[in-house]
Amino acid sequence: MTPATKEMGNLLLAAQPIFDRQDTAHGVELLYRNDLGKSALEVGEDIATSELIYHLNTAIIDRTELLRVPAFINVSTELLLAEPFLPLPPDRVVIELVERITPTPTLINAVRRLHGQGFRFALDDFAFTPDWDPLLSLASYIKVDITSLPLATAKQYRTRLAHLDVQWIAERVETRKEHDAYLALGFDLFQGYFYARPAPVYGKKIPPATLQAMQILSQLMQPEPDTVEIVSLIGSDPQLAIKLTRIAHSAYYPCYGTIVSIRGIVARLGFRQLSSWVTLFGLLDHVHSQYASLALTRAKACEHLAHQEQLDGQTAYFIGLLSTVDLLTGIPSNEFLADLEIDTTIREAVLLHQGSYGSLLNRIEETERRHAQRQPVRNIEEEKLSDLYYQAQHAALELLATLSQETVTE
Repeated sequence: MTPATKEMGNLLLAAQPIFDRQDTAHGVELLYRNDLGKSALEVGEDIATSELIYHLNTAIIDRTELLRVPAFINVSTELLLAEPFLPLPPDRVVIELVERITPTPTLINAVRRLHGQGFRFALDDFAFTPDWDPLLSLASYIKVDITSLPLATAKQYRTRLAHLDVQWIAERVETRKEHDAYLALGFDLFQGYFYARPAPVYGKKIPPATLQAMQILSQLMQPEPDTVEIVSLIGSDPQLAIKLTRIAHSAYYPCYGTIVSIRGIVARLGFRQLSSWVTLFGLLDHVHSQYASLALTRAKACEHLAHQEQLDGQTAYFIGLLSTVDLLTGIPSNEFLADLEIDTTIREAVLLHQGSYGSLLNRIEETERRHAQRQPVRNIEEEKLSDLYYQAQHAALELLATLSQETVTE
């Protein structure tokens, strides 16, 4: 696994590989980590597991490399019993049942149900006592902490349970001698400092509002957007729903009657306008007003210039807004757009400044830089763009003033 560096962002988790008898990576155990240096037990196992899985699913990290092999994840009793279960793909994870778990009938039934859904389980450093027997038939792996279980005892258990269709993992292996001993004993997999220490995984945390916006945008960018799913996503975010309701009733849209549902909001705004508003609210959440003003000015300037050049103003506005993602969130634009089915024209304009819209964006950004550096205009073209930029700046300030009134949380 490629080492991560602090320059890549927040400390999200750690990963320690598990190797087979041929020294090939078979899996990777994902361990809770945070920037404050607190352990999973200090923050609480439920919170630790939830945060780990949240970052695994939402943060900007190299998931392709991280999930190249199955991920082993510790899960507490409370989360095992939760309905619905955590959003994990059964074919990509192995759920570790640690020794702190008590194998009650309720827990055993939960494991049996999840096993039926395709989840695999590892019994991690468990007590080889009769109360664990019902879980043995549901396990795919048995992990043995070699620092707490003598080699001779491990051999006895290995022989007694030889009839089970499981793979045995020797963990906390720190020397060649220990490796060779458990290899000779017939263990299948190995983990410990002898092979690799847990490697920190850094990445960018996505703010919840931005993540919600990305999920809605992902639906809006589909060839045939699913209105039911879009309505559901908006409805799951009360603050966003309130903001969109007030915008739909604002002076920006002629009032043709009162809207009584989120579906009505979607119908009034339309998919394209909704994309812009959702992006706007997602990016500007908790952003300093100076950055918000710059982002809106760029978007408005792109829109105004598009009208002059017989291009689509809404598309240009959207492109201008998306081009500020890195500024507003710290997430590189290419990573933000990676999981969205954005139209090629928009993607190439934002990332490569290609095409008519890319050229338009480039000229607006150049004008923006000249304004920031207080450079004098050199020709008529620059003067026209400068005037247009001032108009966009004024429109952006008006919009921000409107938003501050229309989106006040009740």
